Amino acid sequence: MAGTATLAASYPVPAAAQQILVMVQGDPITSFDVAQRIKLAQLTERRTLSQKQALDELIDERLKIFTAQRYGITADTEEVDKLFTNMASRSGRTPEQLTQALGQNGIDARILKNKMRADFVWNNYVRGRFSSATTVRDSDIFQALEDKGEDTVKAQRTTEYTIRQIVLVISRTDSDSTRGQRMAEANNLRKAFTDCESGIAAARQLRETVVREPVLRTSAEMSAPLRKLMDDTPIGQTTPPEITQVGVELVAICAKREIVGESAKKREVRNELQSKQFESLSRRLLDEARKAAMIQHR
Repeated sequence: MAGTATLAASYPVPAAAQQILVMVQGDPITSFDVAQRIKLAQLTERRTLSQKQALDELIDERLKIFTAQRYGITADTEEVDKLFTNMASRSGRTPEQLTQALGQNGIDARILKNKMRADFVWNNYVRGRFSSATTVRDSDIFQALEDKGEDTVKAQRTTEYTIRQIVLVISRTDSDSTRGQRMAEANNLRKAFTDCESGIAAARQLRETVVREPVLRTSAEMSAPLRKLMDDTPIGQTTPPEITQVGVELVAICAKREIVGESAKKREVRNELQSKQFESLSRRLLDEARKAAMIQHR
């Protein structure tokens, strides 16, 4: 973690704003750090923190890094930079643009990177303790489903689809008119597609078209939007064509049937319960770290 002295040297602030408020395992937290955390929470999470809340979060941040390090879990500069780059990319920016945007709001990018480092190493530390410390039983899931008013019998059934992926290939150098022609071909194929046997045969007659082998997928494996799309597509027809990196893609639904298995709703509830257990374990481990740490308020 970048020390306060290094941070102050690269991001000048008045000496009064660097008053040390707390020492955590010998690592100082200043009033400048607190002010930065308040700005960061407001900008990136739309949260309004009091000074005490911001200070508590910074103490937790230091403890996360210190505790994870004790167990050999660290994140080097390259790893943190990768996390920062991914965040920038999700907002359609380069790392440099994100750094500039933070600076325009009076925030040093390293404040965000420190938080990323703490969250990254702590999550890895808690995951290492999670599997042995927690478990989600089916009885817990069924109780949660009942509490939500869900049918527990349906929760043990899932839909299995037999699908065939069809790709009308487009190269990166193809013109817009060529792409338009390929989309028109895909739409015509979809209109004529009434069953997989004849439809797949027709697809294979199209130029530069790839037909994948049959694949089995269950609804529990799919995102909610994709699950709805598959449910809404009748057997023997295809999903609407979509332009991807490799071309125009359609998915033919060749069969669908209900089988015994974990439904999407059951998996969703399982994930919710696991998430709650993870958060509870994280809080307990952090409380233990606080009790064992040397925290000196100034």
